Amino acid sequence: MTAGAPPLADALRVAAAAWQRFRSGAALDRALDAAAATVAAAHPRVAAAAKDIAYHATRNLALLDALIAQLARTPPAPPVAALLAMGLAQLLAQRHASYAVVDQAVTAAKADATTRAAAGFINAILREFLRRQTALVEAAQRDETVRYNAPRWWIERLRRAYPAAWTAILDVQREPPPLVLRVNVRRIGVDDYLRRLERDGIAATRVGATAVWLHEARPVEAIPGFAEGLVSVQDAGSQLAAQWLDVRDGQRVLDACAAPGGKTAQLAELADDLVIDAVEIDAQRAQRIEANLARLRAREHATITLHVADAADPGAYAAQAPYDRILLDAPCTASGIVRRHPDIPWLRRDSDVAQLATRQSQLLDALWPLLKPAGRLLYVVCSVFPEEGARQAERFVERHADARPVPLPGHTANTLQLLPTSPARGTVASSDGAAAAKPTLHDGFFLALFEKL
Repeated sequence: MTAGAPPLADALRVAAAAWQRFRSGAALDRALDAAAATVAAAHPRVAAAAKDIAYHATRNLALLDALIAQLARTPPAPPVAALLAMGLAQLLAQRHASYAVVDQAVTAAKADATTRAAAGFINAILREFLRRQTALVEAAQRDETVRYNAPRWWIERLRRAYPAAWTAILDVQREPPPLVLRVNVRRIGVDDYLRRLERDGIAATRVGATAVWLHEARPVEAIPGFAEGLVSVQDAGSQLAAQWLDVRDGQRVLDACAAPGGKTAQLAELADDLVIDAVEIDAQRAQRIEANLARLRAREHATITLHVADAADPGAYAAQAPYDRILLDAPCTASGIVRRHPDIPWLRRDSDVAQLATRQSQLLDALWPLLKPAGRLLYVVCSVFPEEGARQAERFVERHADARPVPLPGHTANTLQLLPTSPARGTVASSDGAAAAKPTLHDGFFLALFEKL
């Protein structure tokens, strides 16, 4: 183990406890928070190490399930299966010596009443895996769901939608995400920020108008200027939404489904004296919006009112209507950001796609009457499924005769489907930061722009 690192056994215990909650339907981040709070883990960095273990395991979930099925004669009890999965994931990752992983997994098993009796079993299974690793992995990966680490319905949807690109999308989904920042141009220029990074010895590339990619991941507290509000963590594709809404000084703007607040703050950076209604249905997420607005000092140049409400219920928040601009970042499958949240394919069901598309239509129909004539609405989802993107935009125009498709900046069409790009799968070009018609490193997003006649 690395000097100064927390004991691996403690991190394995927290990760295994989170894994059990996740496999029972909890979002992985929330499962990790709950596990860290309940598992005795004194070292301050145990939670961070457990997150790293659990995320790596989730990016290999189907393989881990297949390996356990091959190695165990009968399915282990959930606590044992979870700890076994974390141990196997660490052996696959090769971040620690194999003997250390086995030893620490056994130590973790002995430390918990639910796994103590299975310590010998876990030891035997992990050692058997090391003896037969190549053959076991090759056999498991003959199954497409293991090879691409996604449910079969997920794979089939991507195969139908993108016959030439579906494997590339699935490959990117299994990678760790790039760390991309949005520079707060109210506070510092992009070139000036890049020079600051260079002085600090941090390798970075400009990948959009205000987007900077840090070549190596680091915690937010170690990002220069983050605490002072000079930058936010925000994907370059996500940054396009506020840029392309083209807000003007003094306009009234609605940011529907506003959490975590990055786009709200970005809007305030792009024009003076905006009057912004930011709407978020989740009270806990609304608190994150407030924290981000404060850190970025967004209210220095705009009047921002945060409403904890359902955007589909304008009566709860729309006293400022009609609006000049509406940004709808709608709830979706999040199929475009799986590398950031690898639990997504395993928490979703095939039927969720249609249900979410219905919710998106309801939101669009509820917001459209709030827009002024000649006003613009930009619809965005972090999805690569056409039902939430191109087909949603087509149906919207069919329902609303007064909706005119407006070409997106730098494009001839009013819609754009971004598929995730990766620094690991080709060179990421440096952007000159001009119109940034398309950033060079981004997650999967769909954007559509409409003007009211």
